[in-house]
Amino acid sequence: MHETRWRPLLADAALALGVAAAGAAGSWTTADDMGGYGLVPHTAVEVACGAALILRRSRPASVTLGIAAACLAGGVPLALPFAVYALASRVRDPRLLWGIAALTVLAAGWVATRSDPSWVTAPPEPASGWTATGSDQDGSPLQHLAAAGSMVAAPLLLGLYVRARRDLAAREGDTRVERARTEERARLAREMHDVVTHRVSLMVLQAGTLRLRAQAERVPPEEVASTAEQIRQTGSQALDELRAVVGVLRSGDVLERVPLAPPPALPDLRTLVEENRSAGVEVDLVETGEPVETPPPVGRTAYRIVQEALTNARKHAPGAPVAVEVATGPERIRLRVANGPAPAAARHDPLPGGGAGLLGLRERVALVGGTLRAAPVPSGGYEVRAELPVHGGAP
Repeated sequence: MHETRWRPLLADAALALGVAAAGAAGSWTTADDMGGYGLVPHTAVEVACGAALILRRSRPASVTLGIAAACLAGGVPLALPFAVYALASRVRDPRLLWGIAALTVLAAGWVATRSDPSWVTAPPEPASGWTATGSDQDGSPLQHLAAAGSMVAAPLLLGLYVRARRDLAAREGDTRVERARTEERARLAREMHDVVTHRVSLMVLQAGTLRLRAQAERVPPEEVASTAEQIRQTGSQALDELRAVVGVLRSGDVLERVPLAPPPALPDLRTLVEENRSAGVEVDLVETGEPVETPPPVGRTAYRIVQEALTNARKHAPGAPVAVEVATGPERIRLRVANGPAPAAARHDPLPGGGAGLLGLRERVALVGGTLRAAPVPSGGYEVRAELPVHGGAP
């Protein structure tokens, strides 16, 4: 970080030193043409203008105006094109930019129309209109002004091009950041949905079971205490997971992730099944195949599939038995969660649902390269089938 901060300053210092040295050398090589007149002052101006380039990033307008004013001493310093480039690439106010550029062209054109522009550092070319000296100088003032404009135009256009490319890259970077924020918000929405629907529905089911038993018969105090403890633990887990998600939202930037408590990996589906059994759901878990080591995204997705399917079974088919089947292979993991129809005598207060659970599952499964199918079965129940690659990508 420290090294990166110093790189621009070192680059500007090297440029300033190089241009100052080249400008001074140019003044000395044209000493014969000047007849020695003004050699020392002109060399000093070249060195000063070159040294001023060290401020080209922080003070581009001031540097360009200063070097343009130096033209009034009788020549165009070698540092002028570098200053114009910095002006175009740094100054965003169009009035300031084009005003200084026009003054620079006028200053350079004034040098061209003088009777003895002998210390123009850049070697004059026959086609540039800068070759005439003395009173026999060829070309009208407008021609010399056009030549000055062409000399300024090249660094000006290059600076505008570089600034446009830099702005485009910044906008693309902002777009990528915003896309990442959107994806992270969607991830957080899925996490909050999973936490709320799974934990809260368990609590409702546990409380409803206790209520029904209390209405039908006298419930032993120890059973009431056990059920209340289950509800307390479920609520505590829900709060912990919600705090983690809300912590991300409060950070002000969803890209600054607060570590979320990861759901159990694929081999720990038994824990999820036991939670549902303790709430009174009849769940049968069948696992086949050799255990495989799955990357966290695949294990997390598999866990969420089973969790959401069990939550939906509790919500829409209370009292119905649920079968969970997991088949693992070297390349694919196959999941099936099916529930039968709810018993006609089953009483339940339906939980609200926004229909986002299966949509979130489809997004998760697609991100790891798997497939998902969820549909009613002819027997009246519902079935969720998923197939996940063992080495899927991260959602």
